[in-house]
Amino acid sequence: MMGSIWPYAGNTVFTLKLAIMVLTVIIHVIFAGAVATDAGKLHKQQLQPLLVSGVTWAFATLLGGVFVAAIYWLMHHSTLTRR
Repeated sequence: MMGSIWPYAGNTVFTLKLAIMVLTVIIHVIFAGAVATDAGKLHKQQLQPLLVSGVTWAFATLLGGVFVAAIYWLMHHSTLTRR
């Protein structure tokens, strides 16, 4: 009797993992777009992004997600920078 529930439970776990993965990809793309937009605004203000180009920051955010976006923000917009 209990053996018949495992295929459904396994399918639910797979669906949950897939949903988390899709949400992670969406969040990475949204943050990468935000970083690219901000880097473009910096460029229009005749300012250069620190360390690497804006495209590189956007690509790194696409791969690293929220953590890289937080580093970008700390370097470019927080009061910790010298600008």
